[in-house]
Amino acid sequence: MRLFQRFSFASALGCGLSYVAGACFRWVFHPATFWILIPFLYYGTVFLLYGPKYLVRLRPYRNSLLGIIIGVGIGLGSIGRVNYDHARFYQGMDRKEIRVVVGTLQQDGYQRGGRSVLSLQVHSVEDRRGNRHSAHFALTAITHSTEKYFSGDLLRIRGAFLPEGEIFRGEVPVLCHRTLLASLRSNILGQTFRQEGEPTALVQALCFGIKDGLEADLTESFRKSGTSHILALSGMHVGILVLLLQAVLSPVFAPFTTKAIIGFILFLYCVLVGPFPSLVRAVLMYGIYTIAILCGRRIHPLDLLSHTFVVSCVLLPHSVFSYSNILSFAAVGGILFLTLPLQRYFRTFFFDPFLSAFSVSLGAQIFTAPLTLWFFSRLPLFGWLASILVSPIITLFMWIGILSMITNGIPFLDPCLQGILKFLYTAILYVAEGFAQAPALQLP
Repeated sequence: MRLFQRFSFASALGCGLSYVAGACFRWVFHPATFWILIPFLYYGTVFLLYGPKYLVRLRPYRNSLLGIIIGVGIGLGSIGRVNYDHARFYQGMDRKEIRVVVGTLQQDGYQRGGRSVLSLQVHSVEDRRGNRHSAHFALTAITHSTEKYFSGDLLRIRGAFLPEGEIFRGEVPVLCHRTLLASLRSNILGQTFRQEGEPTALVQALCFGIKDGLEADLTESFRKSGTSHILALSGMHVGILVLLLQAVLSPVFAPFTTKAIIGFILFLYCVLVGPFPSLVRAVLMYGIYTIAILCGRRIHPLDLLSHTFVVSCVLLPHSVFSYSNILSFAAVGGILFLTLPLQRYFRTFFFDPFLSAFSVSLGAQIFTAPLTLWFFSRLPLFGWLASILVSPIITLFMWIGILSMITNGIPFLDPCLQGILKFLYTAILYVAEGFAQAPALQLP
C-alpha cells in the first residue's frame, strides 16, 4: 500500500498540518467544538464518496480522504483548545502591583541552587493592600524553598515580579490544597528514596524524572556529550522497564496476559511520574501495539507512529510543539525509516549486536541532528557513539537501581547493590565526561 493511501498516515498528516495552520493563524475554538466537528466531517466525507456518481473515482482513496478529514478535525480541535486557553489570558491588575499569586502547579517543581522553580497557572492575584482579583495566566516562580511540590498542588506565593516582568520572585510557598494523585505521588516517591548520594540522584532522574539531586557538572557533561536524551524519560526507559517486567511476568502468565499487565503497569507508571511528552509517546505506542496484538492484528510501524501522534494531539495538545515531543517523534521516525537500510549498508563492517545498536543510534541521530542544531545551536558530532556506549550501562544501572529500591534496608544485599550502583555511576560519568570533550558543531 502506498504511503499516502494509509489511513493512519493520512490522519497524522491532516492533524499535523491543521495544527500548524491553526497555530499560525490563531484559530480559536471552544473545546466542545471538537466533538461536534468530527462526526460532521466524517459522515460528510462518507456521503460524498458514496453519493454523487462523479466522485466514484475517489473511492480507492477513501481511506486517505477519511484519514485526512478526521486528522484535520482532531488537529483543529487540539490547537483550538490551546488557542482558547491563551485567549482567556487575564491578569486582573498591573504586574507591578501584584504581591500575591494563587495558582495550580502545572508540572512538578524542580530545585536549582537551593531554590524551587515552579510553573503555575494563576487563578487569582492580590495587591499590596490585600485587594483580590481573579486572573488567568501562566507564570514561572522562583522561591526560597527546598520542599518538593507536585503537579496539581494549589500554591499561594507572596512576592513580586522581577523588573523584566516575566519571573515572579517569591517567598516560601503556602500549600493550600494537594490533590489525591499528588498526595499518592508524594508518599510513594518519599518512601522510595531514603538514601542520598549521586547514584541515588541519578536513579531518581532515570526512573521518575526527578532531577533535583543531580550535580550540575553531570548534567552539563550529558548535554555536551550528546546524551542528554538519556536523562529525559522516553522510549528507552520504557523499553528497559518492559524488558524487566517481561522477565518477571512471562514465567507466570500467558503472553497475552503478560502484555495486558505490562500495559496497565505502564499506565500507572505514567500517572505516577507525570505526563512527560516523550514518556506519553512511548507508553501510547506500547498500548496501541498491545491492543493490536490482543485483537489478532499486526500493525505496521508507520501506522503505529501515526496513530500515536494523533492520540497524543488529543491528550496533550499543549505539548505538541515542545522540544522534547518533536525530538521524540523525530528519533522514532529515524529509527523506523533508517535502521534497516543502515544495517544493510554497514553489514560488511560490523556484526551484531553492535550493528543493531549502531544502526538504531545513527538513524535517530540523523533525523534529530538538524532539529538539535536549530533548537540548541550546538550538535555533538559523536553523540551517536556516546549513546551506543552508555546505553548498556544505563540499562544495567536502572535494573540494579530498581532492585535496590525493592530491597532497601536488607542488611547484606542493600550495601552490595549500592556498591554496584557506585561503580556503574563512575563508568557513566567517565563516558559522559570523555565525550563532552569531543568536538561539536556550534552555530554563532
